[in-house]
Amino acid sequence: MRIRHTGLATGVWLAVFYLTLLPFVAHGVGMIGIGLSEDAAQQSYLFADDQFVGNAAMLVHILAGTLLVVLVPLQLLKGLRLEYNRLHRAMGTGLVALALITGLAGMTYIPLRGTIGGPVMSAAFFLYGLCLFTAALMVARMALARDRAGHWAWGLRLFWLALGSWLYRLHYTLWYLLTGGLGSEPDFSGPFDLVQNFAFFVPYLLVVQVWVSNRRNAHHGTLATNP
Repeated sequence: MRIRHTGLATGVWLAVFYLTLLPFVAHGVGMIGIGLSEDAAQQSYLFADDQFVGNAAMLVHILAGTLLVVLVPLQLLKGLRLEYNRLHRAMGTGLVALALITGLAGMTYIPLRGTIGGPVMSAAFFLYGLCLFTAALMVARMALARDRAGHWAWGLRLFWLALGSWLYRLHYTLWYLLTGGLGSEPDFSGPFDLVQNFAFFVPYLLVVQVWVSNRRNAHHGTLATNP
């Protein structure tokens, strides 16, 4: 009965998640279409005339990032890991590659073009890209070393970082629904905007770290009491 309840809860969670993800995916597809058009610079500030590298980096970042957000929740499904281990590994390899590409493309774009929110946003987003890139490398490293505890811990970090773009937009959506956009400015210079530059990934990493540390301490405590 407990297994059925867990499976049902997971199914409901995934259904709600993918429903909320539809606008995000639609936005990503739309931005890719704009980036491939001849007048991309006139349609979006993300693109500029005569900047092939920057435009290409943004296109790759959007494409890889969208695929990453869509696929990463499936990797945490327990049934997939236990019953279809080869698929789990293959998908894991693909997700690591997508995370590396997303992070690297973002870190390429920011020094070339910067962000609409200025130096603070540029620094925060570059840090996010670096965290995403590092987590992907560590997930692969732990898997190759057959360190299951390390692989799971870094996998959780990568999971929340992979959802970063979606969480960023979710935070703004909820904030505007609750406050009408209090503290947010069109140029992202408001107090809410400045906090949000870091709030879509740093708090989640801190929570994961606390959870991992508590689990590790509990495990060590169990070993100490049962030599």
